[in-house]
Amino acid sequence: MTIDELRWFLALAETGHVTETAARLHIDQSTLSRALRRLERGVGTALFDRERQRLRLNDYGRVFRRHAQRALDELDAAQGRIAALLEPPRDTLALGFAHSLGSWLVPRLVGGYQREVPDAGFTLHPQAAENLPGLLLEGAVDAAVTSPRPSDRRIGWLPLCDEPLRLAVPAGHPLAGRAEVRLAELADERLIIMGRALGLRQITCQIFHRAGVTPAVTAESGEVATIVSLVAAGVGISVVPAGDGAPPPAGVRLVPLAEHDAYRPVGLAWHADRAPSLAGRRFREFVTRYAPRLADPDHSGPAEDSSYSLVPPSSSGIRRWAAGRESQRSA
Repeated sequence: MTIDELRWFLALAETGHVTETAARLHIDQSTLSRALRRLERGVGTALFDRERQRLRLNDYGRVFRRHAQRALDELDAAQGRIAALLEPPRDTLALGFAHSLGSWLVPRLVGGYQREVPDAGFTLHPQAAENLPGLLLEGAVDAAVTSPRPSDRRIGWLPLCDEPLRLAVPAGHPLAGRAEVRLAELADERLIIMGRALGLRQITCQIFHRAGVTPAVTAESGEVATIVSLVAAGVGISVVPAGDGAPPPAGVRLVPLAEHDAYRPVGLAWHADRAPSLAGRRFREFVTRYAPRLADPDHSGPAEDSSYSLVPPSSSGIRRWAAGRESQRSA
């Protein structure tokens, strides 16, 4: 089992199509197919169910995907740390972030900071949100963009925004065409939910509890992408982050929720009991100073560059930018 095979497996799990995945990876279809067969022989079972022209992860595949992603996250983190040690000293920040925030918020933070500090460098560490507090306390990352706020009192917190949650339903579902949905309408639905240790699971359970609804949980997963795929397959419905407003995968519709508390708090976290690195201190100062202005889509950044806005152009549902409401235990 090689690192390439793990990466190819994850790409194939995302697309479900050998042809599309091979094109994306710039390899032959036959090479990808052979790699999948080797991987399945090594694991001892098939990881996909073959359905016509599409591959769908089976139960074994979903378990393997979760652990493969964690293994690659750890390898990427190790390579990043070693590379940082080998490079000449510079203003480099090790930034961790939850996977689901890597498609819109993190690029805006990194790009905005580098416009202000052109010589700044980053090592980026995408992780499952529950892993980030440990990495902060170990010193493996200087800061982390995550949700919800870590409970450990040693971790400082700068609130950034409240990201709206959406109801993900199959395209043919009776609620798919609605302008918004109330949670009380979901009492008889089958719910797909995040795993028990994950922050989004806690937030989802809280908003259902406040709405007086106890939905029937039909499946659990540790990844939003897997949950959305299960929704597309008709397994159930789910509550997922709105993200950057990009169209959902084929067969899925995202419907706004009517509840005012249907959001997840997103913020910047750091180890408050440890003196920050120069890069960590400068980055936190940047986010604190400029985030309220950058959150306004009508306001350009310091370089008068409209792309500097931290709010996705299509995501008018971002509820508020909360920089400056810092829970300061600064070292």
